[in-house]
Amino acid sequence: MIDFHSHVLPGIDDGSDCVEESLEMLHTAKNQGVSTMLATPHFYAQDVSVDHFLEKRKKAYDTLKRCMDNSDCPDIRLGAEVCYFRGIGRAREIEKLCIEGTRVIMVELPFRQWDEEVLRDVEELMEKQNVSVMLAHIERFYAYQKRKKIWKEVLDLPVIFQVNAEFFDGRKKRKLIKKLVEENRPVVLGSDCHNTDRRKPNLDMGYSFIREKIGQNAVDEIEKVSVEILEK
Repeated sequence: MIDFHSHVLPGIDDGSDCVEESLEMLHTAKNQGVSTMLATPHFYAQDVSVDHFLEKRKKAYDTLKRCMDNSDCPDIRLGAEVCYFRGIGRAREIEKLCIEGTRVIMVELPFRQWDEEVLRDVEELMEKQNVSVMLAHIERFYAYQKRKKIWKEVLDLPVIFQVNAEFFDGRKKRKLIKKLVEENRPVVLGSDCHNTDRRKPNLDMGYSFIREKIGQNAVDEIEKVSVEILEK
């Protein structure tokens, strides 16, 4: 299993507080069958430059890597959870925040009603920056979208949908993910783990639910898409 969303790097955002907590998170994920975990700390353009963020991320990763026992930890691939901002599609150096070794960037859209500008910014990000967009935890935004036309237009974009493993905690969320999977849209799972308490690694729960409620074929397709993304 590949965990596409985690806050496992120590001391860089609201995720892991220290190396010891990060190691416990990694061991938990490994025991669940996670082979690769993407470290995707929050990036807020209003607070930090791209280069400064990358320096902080490298420092946090290097600190963790020195303490890792690779036999008990998944591989780590570096990325970022880029918080949406107006004009993101035209932002300089934004492509540096792509998942390591790919042209895929994870974007967290705003927790509010989306509008035409949000739609246009995502389109520009793909067209002007020549990147593929992965929308973080897509299921968490449904409740904010009263203008279903905009919601549908965003879902119709050629993006990758990252889903959090606990999506099954709501009927509408389950229905959305089932629809995306059955339509053969590119879906990947992430734990969005932040700590070892309330938001711990739980990717196995998401996979188990999909296997039980949708079927093994859906699991196989998600795993296939996941591997293909990291090999781009």
